[in-house]
Amino acid sequence: MVNSMVNRLKNIEINPLKTSSSLGAAVFFLGLKNAVVLMHGAVGCASFDKVTLTKHFRENIPIVTTALNETGAILGGKDFLISGINNVYEKMKPDFIGVTSSGLTETQGEDISGIIKEFKNFKNAQNIPFAKVIYASTPDYKDGFEEGYLAAMLSLLTEAVGKNKEGGSYKKSNRTKAKNKKSVNVFCPPSFTPQDFLELRETLDDFNLKPIMIPDLGLSLDGHLDERGYLQTTPGGLDAKDLTDIFDGEFNLIIGLSLKDAVKNIEGLTGLKTYYFSNLCGLKNSDDFFNLLSKATGKEIPEKYKRRRSRLMDAYLDAHFYFSGKEIALALGIDLLDSFSAIYSEIGANLKLGITTKAIDGIDIEYGFLNLSEGDLDLLDNCGNLDMIVSNSNAKFYAENLGIPLLKAGFPIIDEIGHNYKHYILYDGAINLVIESANLLFTE
Repeated sequence: MVNSMVNRLKNIEINPLKTSSSLGAAVFFLGLKNAVVLMHGAVGCASFDKVTLTKHFRENIPIVTTALNETGAILGGKDFLISGINNVYEKMKPDFIGVTSSGLTETQGEDISGIIKEFKNFKNAQNIPFAKVIYASTPDYKDGFEEGYLAAMLSLLTEAVGKNKEGGSYKKSNRTKAKNKKSVNVFCPPSFTPQDFLELRETLDDFNLKPIMIPDLGLSLDGHLDERGYLQTTPGGLDAKDLTDIFDGEFNLIIGLSLKDAVKNIEGLTGLKTYYFSNLCGLKNSDDFFNLLSKATGKEIPEKYKRRRSRLMDAYLDAHFYFSGKEIALALGIDLLDSFSAIYSEIGANLKLGITTKAIDGIDIEYGFLNLSEGDLDLLDNCGNLDMIVSNSNAKFYAENLGIPLLKAGFPIIDEIGHNYKHYILYDGAINLVIESANLLFTE
């Protein structure tokens, strides 16, 4: 067994798997209702993120820019940032303005957080109604997609806690809750598809729980046509008024390996008991999740989920022949790599190579990877015989070169449609992945 996360094959990254942290923060902000993403930087920085996200989700992506020019980059971009925030609010009237930085503004060294704090203090002092401005530091030269997403999540939560302590609009909610409905906070990973969000929401509702999804891409990027026509902001997601209920929740659910390091932070900020799951994929993890919900609510697991569990066991039985002796490579973000590996290991697949975005000790041993490396898609060309690759659209060349199928998952997927309707969590999600993979591995 190779040491965890050590790249034994290359000492240079040719085709990095990682994407920008600003993309991750933007995805989080897109899960807030009536929100706009404002990137503080040059026009090209925002254009790249907007184009990539538009191709991936096939939806309108409300990203704008402060359009920092040479003068601002040298002398300071405060005026550009303040003007950008004011212009966005005056023209679009959002409830949230999610501000992300770029390599240009971070390298310049300006105190972006301080500028925004000063701006908000001025608005509050003047009693001027304004959107919630949430800032996430996302320099291009540091970290990646998952870290940017987490930075935005913690910034939103910190803002809510700060307002609560000040006795402002985030005080304990006095709104009447739905009868017998317990509110729970669900901190979701960046790997979730919009359908994953909807699936999880339905499941919690079946246990008579009111989920506050943080964020909620299921209501904003699920691919629906809005009867209001073209919108300049996000059509759905976590509502600003629901932030008041975060501190009234029964408990927190935190899902995703990329959020593991934030568990204590989130628990401390909310003051609520917290349950953590690295993923909700496969038979065992789904069993653990349903058992927790049953114990926490005192409610029996609904029959429809017991039926789905039986269907998953039957799918494993039907499909395991096609995985026998087959070599699979996964090049995915750490959340999806963990999630898919849980399912593939249960069905007995040979995980020959894993390429991912973040070092996590022990994950190679847990799932039996022959080699697990951080970073480079080009490793796919140097690992011998493979039967299937599981990765994003950027791995297409390698699959074609090796003459093997590519199961497209993760971010970005820019050369096919429909992936936002797929889901991979809980029993039915595992069935979807197993059947889709088995059909690609099927040989006469």
